[in-house]
Amino acid sequence: MDKSFILHQLLDVLTESLEITGLVILMMTLIELINVSSSGKLLAKVRKKPFLQILIAALLGAIPGCAGGFALVSMFTHDLLSFSALIAGMTATFGDEAFFLFVQNPKWGAILTAILTGIAICTGLLFMLISKKWKFTLETHNFDIHENVDGHEHADPETPGTGFKNRMLHFMIDHFWHHVVKQHLLKVFLWSFGILLLLMIIGLFVDVESFLQARSWAKYAMLLLAVLIGFIPESGPNLIFIVMFLNGSIPFGILLANSISQNGHAGLPLLAQSRKNFLIVKSITLALGLIVGAILI
Repeated sequence: MDKSFILHQLLDVLTESLEITGLVILMMTLIELINVSSSGKLLAKVRKKPFLQILIAALLGAIPGCAGGFALVSMFTHDLLSFSALIAGMTATFGDEAFFLFVQNPKWGAILTAILTGIAICTGLLFMLISKKWKFTLETHNFDIHENVDGHEHADPETPGTGFKNRMLHFMIDHFWHHVVKQHLLKVFLWSFGILLLLMIIGLFVDVESFLQARSWAKYAMLLLAVLIGFIPESGPNLIFIVMFLNGSIPFGILLANSISQNGHAGLPLLAQSRKNFLIVKSITLALGLIVGAILI
């Protein structure tokens, strides 16, 4: 194989990874700014309105990244959201991969988010109807809506200090630098570069699309793999399914199944609160992903 061709491919992978990382960080910063500006607060009035809880949870889950997912877990922990609403929110969210998809293909980003939100609302309503006698509670802990899953808490958005300069300085240090840059930049680049490099290598030897079409069992094996990887409470591994879908290697059903099953880092604070509730939520989203994926592929 021509060395110049391989070097050219590697350079393309590196360039695309840097471009993606820059755009993703920009989007993360905008979402962070919106989240901080709103102080991450929702009124406690939704406690007695189950449908409104489900709607709010699904919309929070639809927010790209971790902010909406952390808000869901925090509100559920403090008994502001029902279990049905939590399921809806976790179904709607697909972690930091949302940033990647919106950067690479805004149209499919919007389509996937809209479909997930619709499925999330329907799922939440279904659980609201069939689980009225169920009571799922977690111990009450005062962890913030915007808590860092790596063990370092973000500063309160209402940090003392008046004036635009102080607020901007606080945002740049605590939210942009400590959260977006220190926690996400390197991870986004490494996962992007690693996934693109892996797919480049696979593409040199295997035509994945033809392989899946030629073997009827292969797409179901890929579906099972997609939802199992989605079970991992981490953003990054699921990126491979977005790239493969955009490359035309896998059908939309597999991407949708993975997106339903996974919720990025949002599962980590839930896992920290209760392993039982984490396993219940993840088992439900995994089963839902399998069902939806099997129907569509």
